[in-house]
Amino acid sequence: MIMEILEKLPEHNAVIGTKEVIRAAKAGKVKLIVVASNCPDFLIEKATGSQLGSVKIKKFTGDQADLGTRLGKPFPVAMVGY
Repeated sequence: MIMEILEKLPEHNAVIGTKEVIRAAKAGKVKLIVVASNCPDFLIEKATGSQLGSVKIKKFTGDQADLGTRLGKPFPVAMVGY
C-alpha cells in the first residue's frame, strides 16, 4: 500500500530529510509524512509532536536505503514529507 502511495505522489513536492520535514510540518506545508521502517523512534516522536496534529504518518516497508532508492536519491532517506 505504501508503494502505491509513493508512486502516486509527485516528486517535486517532496520534502526530504528529518529536519526539513519537521520544519515544514510545523509550518503547515506537509500533510503526509512517510518514514522508513528503521527510522529511529525519537525522530518519529519529533515528527508527531502535539503541534503537528493534522499530519498523517505512514510507515514505509523498506529501510532508509530502500526509501532513498525509491525516491531516486543516491543516499538513505529516513523521512519524506508531502
